[in-house]
Amino acid sequence: MAECKEAPTPQQLYNKKVLERIDGVQFLHPEFASIVRDLRLVMRQHKMPFIIYETYRTPARQKKLISLGFSTIRDPMKNPHVNGVAVDVLIDARAARTLNPQPISEITSPNINQGQPSFGCEDPGAYNIGVNMVEEKGKKPRTVVKDQVVLDFWNYLGKLIDRQFPDLIWGGTFNMKEGDLIGTDPPHIEYRHANRLIRGGVSRNALRAQGNPGLGGRMR
Repeated sequence: MAECKEAPTPQQLYNKKVLERIDGVQFLHPEFASIVRDLRLVMRQHKMPFIIYETYRTPARQKKLISLGFSTIRDPMKNPHVNGVAVDVLIDARAARTLNPQPISEITSPNINQGQPSFGCEDPGAYNIGVNMVEEKGKKPRTVVKDQVVLDFWNYLGKLIDRQFPDLIWGGTFNMKEGDLIGTDPPHIEYRHANRLIRGGVSRNALRAQGNPGLGGRMR
């Protein structure tokens, strides 16, 4: 006879929920959310195969990512995602399948959710697909292109942001050195005024007021 398990408590359910990835634009800082909605519309108009993968991040999730080594910002409350002023976009793996006949599993870096698949029906995004920063002993990191079309899409996104969205900063320009084809964090898009809003907790106060989860608000 199967042993009955106790149902999880509301607190246990909440603790699990705040570690999950959030992709809703409604949880971003209002100023930034409006721009991201416009960017999403423009990307669709240009038929660019990007999906908004992660937006707001709870402090609990950020702490977990720090513990797994996925974040270099040690204070979770200073992370732009926790403050609702950054998003991560990924190339839709379904589109990438049509771009390159090579099996998707062979050109996909691990995604930020350890233990989760990097592609598939439930999670159709591939993290940094086709472009990887590789570091070898005695050599500086370099860009390795595994799919030129994918690299072109990333750079097209960067040009689009530079041309039409002056209030956004694209991570594809981060830490670029001579000879690099792309920066270290192409999925990352950040509000240009993020530091102003993060200082003194201005952004978090706005998120708390709109009921964001993990800051005293309910999970929706």
